[in-house]
Amino acid sequence: MCRALSRSQLQKVVSAITKWYPTELADSAWDNVGLLIDCSITSEQSTSTIVPKVLLTVDLTQDVAQEAVDKECNVIIAYHPFIFPSFKNIAPTKNPQHRSLLKLIQNNISVYSPHTAVDAARGGVNDWLVDGLIQFKYELIAKTVAIERTNAYPSEEDIGYGRLLSLTGDGIKLSDIVSSIKQNLHIPHLQISSDYQTNKDKMIKTVALCAGSGSGVFKALSQDQQDEVDLYYTGELSHHEVLRLKELGKTVITCNHSNTERGYLAAVMQKKLSDQGLSVSVSSYDHDPLYVV
Repeated sequence: MCRALSRSQLQKVVSAITKWYPTELADSAWDNVGLLIDCSITSEQSTSTIVPKVLLTVDLTQDVAQEAVDKECNVIIAYHPFIFPSFKNIAPTKNPQHRSLLKLIQNNISVYSPHTAVDAARGGVNDWLVDGLIQFKYELIAKTVAIERTNAYPSEEDIGYGRLLSLTGDGIKLSDIVSSIKQNLHIPHLQISSDYQTNKDKMIKTVALCAGSGSGVFKALSQDQQDEVDLYYTGELSHHEVLRLKELGKTVITCNHSNTERGYLAAVMQKKLSDQGLSVSVSSYDHDPLYVV
């Protein structure tokens, strides 16, 4: 069993994550962001030698929960909310999440979820997707603005749940974008809504992107913005959404939901939290539930 953190030690972890991803950035209308399991104790003396040991994951599966126990972590930062939607009862024989919940509590492991706060933040997951799309060639960026800005900072052009990227000159070849995405996300395959061999030299000048599911975020684009977009890049869209965009002459790239999020943990979030004095590792068992075979 992991030894519980004191209240102040757990608050150190929460302060570190909220420094970069403030909770007010999250979409509170539906998202469940914050400290979802609090296993801290009030006695400071009994835990004075216990330090936070953090495990990062996108999804808090049973394997990840066991990994946290095995590594003697006392905090899990799970990008996706572990309790979503809220539980009406605890039934571990019927729901694997509930089995994990009990295991985590029994082992004094707290859980924090930042989710859409990471999507919206400057330097968050969507800005990381932008960087990977152009392989850090910043001279190619004419402008990057947020799609669906947050209520907390409505006037900030670079804070929101997706990104609209405008490129200089003739833009970038579709084939170069495909290669950059695969390299950045460390995936061998992606899905594209065009005859790739025919269109691989197509020049892309404007990209709308969103980590995870782009459905709701892309609806926030104005009609003028939609007309300008050459490429929609996201984790997943419904069949009918992809079909509509393809019929409009747009290119769509999807990579599976969590593949557009997972690489950010090791590439960016781990360092940000480590710089705050935390011991942080990235889960070895966290992966997208779908494989290409």
